[in-house]
Amino acid sequence: MWTVLLVEDEGFVREALRETVDWECHGFRVAGEAGNGREALAAILELKPDVVIADIVMPGMDGIELLKETRKAGIRSRFIMLTAMSHFDYVRDALQYGAFNYLLKLSLNDEVLLENLARIKGELLEELRGAGEALYPLYHRTWSGIRGTGATVHEDPAGTVTAAEKFRSLWLDVIAVLSGAVPADADQAGIRTEEYLLVQSFYEGGQTTFFCWSFQMKADHARWNKPNRPAGLAAGSSLARLSQDWRRALNQLNGDWYGREASQVKERHKLPPVAELEAELIRCFEERNETKCAEVVTRLWDIMEYSSFSHMEVKMLASHLLHIVAMLVGRKSEDHEGINSAISHESLLAHVLQTIREHIRHLKEEHVSFTDHPEVNRVIQYMLEHYKENIRVADLAKLVAINVDYLSTVFGKKTGLTPIAYLQNIRIEQAKRLLLHAKLSVEEIAFQTGFADDAYFIKVFKRMVGQTPSSFRRENNI
Repeated sequence: MWTVLLVEDEGFVREALRETVDWECHGFRVAGEAGNGREALAAILELKPDVVIADIVMPGMDGIELLKETRKAGIRSRFIMLTAMSHFDYVRDALQYGAFNYLLKLSLNDEVLLENLARIKGELLEELRGAGEALYPLYHRTWSGIRGTGATVHEDPAGTVTAAEKFRSLWLDVIAVLSGAVPADADQAGIRTEEYLLVQSFYEGGQTTFFCWSFQMKADHARWNKPNRPAGLAAGSSLARLSQDWRRALNQLNGDWYGREASQVKERHKLPPVAELEAELIRCFEERNETKCAEVVTRLWDIMEYSSFSHMEVKMLASHLLHIVAMLVGRKSEDHEGINSAISHESLLAHVLQTIREHIRHLKEEHVSFTDHPEVNRVIQYMLEHYKENIRVADLAKLVAINVDYLSTVFGKKTGLTPIAYLQNIRIEQAKRLLLHAKLSVEEIAFQTGFADDAYFIKVFKRMVGQTPSSFRRENNI
């Protein structure tokens, strides 16, 4: 409730003010009363009320002097000044020092007072919304802490501290929703906005979080119609507990993410560390083996579920893996939308597998021109998939059931190269990619790309590229 201080030296007038209006019905609460200006100033300094209804003419310190001293103290309470006299000097002084309005006691009734209170309430709500905008740097910093990514560019400690003062006495409900590729709105999150003073939304990483501010805490779900989509609630929070309660709301999404109750945790088994499987995935990817890549990624997803990774940790690992494979194909990794769109463990797995398949197909087709001859194309496809192996022309001829001489002739006509020269091109292109994007030695790269030894690899590489593998790597800043 917005707080009100009644200041009047005549007790029966204070009582009339207190009893005339159903304060709580209109969103206000009488926080205190004072019989003179000095008592009122002490109460204002202690309570910092939103509204002060004060008589102007009082003994000791009148209402105008009380208003002056309040402003000197930096307190922005709205003053409604009361007097039995309609002197212009009082009006001028009251308005000069920032009084909200000036009312005559003789014409005062509940309708007039409620009209003024409604206008004040509108101003207070607008002021709260403005202060709420200054909380977003705090939300960004808190989110970065939850994600473990450190501070962000959204630093504004001074502005945040100033704005936070208006929210320290308010209750906060934190509601998190798995919203996918686009932010959810308050209705979709089941939030009864009319029950709150202010509802703010924050969208990052495929989930929307709502910060819902009110005067007092109600029972869980009292202001919330739980939506059909996965959602979590931390009710009765505050700025001081923002980080822990935001985590609590987010963690309630984990059960829906895995398609089970949030409290259900699978028994841990002896599982290989994630780093080992990541290295295995890179090896399989370099071999352009879709089946093995799918097996490794699926094992990773099983491990994350068995180990009860949070849905945010799963998304972070997915982003990391896709960044690595994008580097290996020489592309920038900007696939945030696809990751954010996932609202379940299975849907994110499907997205990651599909992306890896597309990258492998891109690798297989890059620098390769297929022909109009089906047998030649089949040989090229086999080379792309098995270039690491010891391939002989006789093996290729057997693959397509034609003799060696005919294969060499038709292959040369369709591609302009012998089968062995074509295979060397594939191997050197893959070697160049590994030199640019993998932390492997020249000897390791020779082995990875199907050369019998590193000396022969260096010789072929220099002949085809015009420089040694080490020089190629240095000149490309790797």
